[in-house]
Amino acid sequence: MTQATIGSQIRRPTYREGQLLEAAELQAEQESRTDALTRHEGNIHTPGVITGLQVTAAATAGDVQIQPGLAIDGPGRYLLLERSLTTTLADGEDVTVSIVWRQGAAQIELSDRPPPAQADRTQDAWPVVLGQAALSGGTVTVRADAREELQLRAATLSAPAGGSRVLLGGQSGRRVQILGVQLAGGAGWEEVTAVDADGSCRISADADLDGELQADGGRMILDTAVPAPPAAAPWSLYRATFTRPDHTVAEQLRLEVGELKSGVDPHALELFVAQNGTGTVNDLLHVDASGTVTIPGNLVVEGVATATGSPSPLPAGTTLSSLAAQEADLLASAQLVLNQLTNTDLQAGHASVGHSNTRVSYTLQLTSSSATAVNGVSAYETVTGPTSPISRGFVAQDISLPAGSTANVARTIDVGATGLTVTIAVVAIGVGQDGQPRIGTDNFQAGT
Repeated sequence: MTQATIGSQIRRPTYREGQLLEAAELQAEQESRTDALTRHEGNIHTPGVITGLQVTAAATAGDVQIQPGLAIDGPGRYLLLERSLTTTLADGEDVTVSIVWRQGAAQIELSDRPPPAQADRTQDAWPVVLGQAALSGGTVTVRADAREELQLRAATLSAPAGGSRVLLGGQSGRRVQILGVQLAGGAGWEEVTAVDADGSCRISADADLDGELQADGGRMILDTAVPAPPAAAPWSLYRATFTRPDHTVAEQLRLEVGELKSGVDPHALELFVAQNGTGTVNDLLHVDASGTVTIPGNLVVEGVATATGSPSPLPAGTTLSSLAAQEADLLASAQLVLNQLTNTDLQAGHASVGHSNTRVSYTLQLTSSSATAVNGVSAYETVTGPTSPISRGFVAQDISLPAGSTANVARTIDVGATGLTVTIAVVAIGVGQDGQPRIGTDNFQAGT
């Protein structure tokens, strides 16, 4: 028989009726609780700043200010600074600002030496670095790249109701993955989104991107203001159900940072997915307190994605919305020419066009050629008035068309007015028996 050696257990004092409790028993009780707490804090996350403790240049020239806040050191002790602290630097001085437990209390220390490596720090002296500050020519410069933020140690975070989970760090068979969101599928968990160590992001399911969409080279920005919850915590992970503008109900697994209040440093409410610390080179995914999500790497959408919202271009970039619109126009024009020259395997047409008051009705006809079957057919409809779009969205999904067959989809559209002429455009796409895409389009006008 092979026996394994286990680590030291947490010793808890036991008591009996009539026992006289002396200082030693009470101290043993406190030590057991402290031991349990420090083991917990030292194993579920790395040492670092929990909240606050920002190092900033003060209003007075040459002064550095450390904001109140809380950190945890390597042994799991809480390091609390209850009020702002201001210190003055000498010209030419360059110091590392840390908070450390000494003589039974948390102290702020400034040192002209680099911080010791994590492996060289001891239980008795474990400084948590808050940043670096230097004074030159009367100007204080603060560098936050050395700041040690608390990082969670976890493999999986699951929603309270089940059905979805967030993966952190490398997973079995996918060592490069930093973050993933999965939903419960038929045989297990299916990936929905993922961020890899090289900065690539993937959306592997149907997705709706609402809000302002921006693109600049390899960078993608989704800039959507999210209403703050009634009582936002510094951060929380929970499941939410909400109703979209089209009255469909959706469920989300939300990872949320608190609302920005007066006097709170916006950097204290940022969410990062990063490799080897944060910074422009290492950031893979970044959410700031204003609700802006920045993906510095590549975004690959593997499912069906629809993008809505007003474009807001960067000064030196082209918006994703405008590029998508140009591409859609080009594809539609090219497909119209192909439909006229060849008998395509998938055709989209219309019949029975009519109207009643403010509504337009027609029958969308999806037809496969006699040569091949087309499966997984989805149809996307856009209705445009004289001056602006009226509606757009999928009107059919996952239709199977055997060779030489037709599927009819009845459509009724409320255009909002009588005596109005609208343009209806439909793009249908499916997969042929050879695994290649088949596309059909239709474009016509109708009036109320």
